[in-house]
Amino acid sequence: MKTRYRIKLLVIVALVALVIVYRQRIYLRIPMASVYRNQVRQTGVQVFVNYSFDVLLEKDDEPGAYRTLVQNWSKMPGTPTELQCLRWMVCLTEANHASTIPMFVSGNQVYDPQVTMTKHEVSFVDGDGATVRVVFYERE
Repeated sequence: MKTRYRIKLLVIVALVALVIVYRQRIYLRIPMASVYRNQVRQTGVQVFVNYSFDVLLEKDDEPGAYRTLVQNWSKMPGTPTELQCLRWMVCLTEANHASTIPMFVSGNQVYDPQVTMTKHEVSFVDGDGATVRVVFYERE
């Protein structure tokens, strides 16, 4: 019996250590988060957040499927180049500062994402010029 408990304890300690080491790479889904595009609530968009409140938006419904990652260190929204996900639960990037393909604006305009990030919400302007706002939980 004691061996069984020791093995369970070792597994739990190992999992906690992995989460601590990879806390910047692990994005957990927040089911109560809301996504607004030009002040209109979006449906079918999954919101994932890591330890630093970097945000990963994922919509896998066709048409219009996309993945958008906004990281606090770069403040440049983009599509992650490498991402592994356990559907609707958790995603893992390849590095603490994940590589992304930046969003671009059509034409000769300079893209200014106007990113603002707090522990309660993230907002930015996407490549189409629409304001995207992610609210982690609605305050009453």
